[in-house]
Amino acid sequence: MNKDFLSLKEKALKSLEADIDRVDKNILPLLEIINASDHFFTTSSCSGRVALMEIPEIGMKKDARFLGKWHDNINVKEFKNALNKAKEGVMWFFAQPPILHIVADELKNAQELVKIGIASGFKNSVFKSVEGKIVVELASTERFDIPLGRDGFLFCDESYLSLLCDIGNEVLTKSKKKIKNLEKNLSKIIARI
Repeated sequence: MNKDFLSLKEKALKSLEADIDRVDKNILPLLEIINASDHFFTTSSCSGRVALMEIPEIGMKKDARFLGKWHDNINVKEFKNALNKAKEGVMWFFAQPPILHIVADELKNAQELVKIGIASGFKNSVFKSVEGKIVVELASTERFDIPLGRDGFLFCDESYLSLLCDIGNEVLTKSKKKIKNLEKNLSKIIARI
């Protein structure tokens, strides 16, 4: 086993432990499965989310601000409360799929992890070399980005907001199912890697 890999893994696991209260609870069991392996460790993850963001101008993400973000189902009341915080810029509602970044000890293990990810529904899965590490990115495909208004003025009515909440909740539900599927598939295979 590579000493650099072991040192990086130890550091990453300490960081995860220190930030455990900020980790998305929906993805914790999957992180435990991956991090229990001798061949992998996680560096970042998200179980998928829906969010409302206000962006001053296109391309000014650093000046953007979240009005609300949810990893679990949302309702119209929560959504409207978040919208009421809008002041200046374009309001965007978006759904982001689950994503994990995992360091692998060897290329063959990274390749196997990508295969498992794709078979589990994480179709946008790849590996790459980043600063001498082999990093696997497992990502699903369900997403949307919808402009809702500008400068606090909403371009749609409550029935459309309700529809968006329903679709956002569907995305979150599908994301959770894919995470469970990945957990199951990894549990069966990871010990053999």
